[in-house]
Amino acid sequence: MIIKKFIANDFKGALKQAKKEMGSDAIILHTSKVRRGGIFSFLFSPQVEITVAVDESLQVNSDRLRKPVSSTAVSSTAAAAEPNRPVFSPQDANPGAQAIAPSAPGELLQELQTMKNLINDVKVKIYEVEQIKGISGEVQAFYETLINNQVEKELALKIINRVESRLPKDSKGDELWVRDLCLHTVQEYINNIKPIELQREQKGALVFMVGPTGVGKTTTIAKLAANMSFLEGKEVALITLDTYRVSAAQQLRTFAEIIGIPISVVFNPQDLGEAIKQYQEKDIIFVDTAGRSPYKDEHMEELQDFIEAANPDEIILVLSVTTDSSDLINIYQQFNLIGVDKIIFTKLDESCNYGRILNTVYHIRKPIAYLTTGQSVPDDIEVPDTLELARALLREGGAI
Repeated sequence: MIIKKFIANDFKGALKQAKKEMGSDAIILHTSKVRRGGIFSFLFSPQVEITVAVDESLQVNSDRLRKPVSSTAVSSTAAAAEPNRPVFSPQDANPGAQAIAPSAPGELLQELQTMKNLINDVKVKIYEVEQIKGISGEVQAFYETLINNQVEKELALKIINRVESRLPKDSKGDELWVRDLCLHTVQEYINNIKPIELQREQKGALVFMVGPTGVGKTTTIAKLAANMSFLEGKEVALITLDTYRVSAAQQLRTFAEIIGIPISVVFNPQDLGEAIKQYQEKDIIFVDTAGRSPYKDEHMEELQDFIEAANPDEIILVLSVTTDSSDLINIYQQFNLIGVDKIIFTKLDESCNYGRILNTVYHIRKPIAYLTTGQSVPDDIEVPDTLELARALLREGGAI
């Protein structure tokens, strides 16, 4: 096995060197960025270093496959060149190999997995480079901003390709033009906004708030109830099913007393039906459910029983933007088994990267109802402004 390192200004250049010297059978073991030498190294961008390995025996076999030669010619040539060449087995070359291999299978598998991961990373990077090749510099900078804001690469590539296809050739160097087009393109992915809207003659609209523990459902309900009561002049009632946390029921009760609206604490689906009947003449009834693990069947079955007993007009899933995109999507998929109509994203004040919002709505295709930006009741809740949200996605550490 031959192992060598190659350094170039970019990955493509280093890969070209490696292929030229080591052949197409070489395997990339590692990639990294290295600083140039010298006292002025800080003035230059880092270079790319790749570590490449090739097995000589595999390379010979591959060459034979590419250039077929008769077995007679090969054997006669080899015999003439080395008439007394002894034949070695792998054990002769490394006497301890047979003893070492069985004793450390775990280490060998770990090394193979590490190599596999490195190769996959390189493949992804090559795909990424190929996708953005030919894209104008201004749009590539936009791509980097999306990635820095934790937008998924697949989605970011889709967005920039759409931007590039819409950009007039004579405007590709116009930074302001490109930025405006980028903003409007991102807006298209987050333009499904649907807050709670009550029909003029509607009474007893029933809205369930569901979600995992700790996302801020109770505070969010308090904000919505206060705004609808004070700003919209609606008659509001609250029902809490969160009897697992005494503090949650007490918190909502305190909010209800301050706002001046009725509240009921319900322990089972039968009592829920009675509470709903009690508030039928109210404009809207908010139901605060217990924060439950979406991965525990018994929790979801219990929630399902309440929903079947109530038959709500809307089920709104509350998600925190401090949660990873993959987890947000998994949580949605679990709650969607009982039905989800809209999404509220909370805790925007606790994150500087809003790419998770873009990732989530792209995959789940559900409208956003509200965003919450702090703990203050009733102030820190708003219907999303898609332009402001797009702007937040296009600036480092942006905030709405």
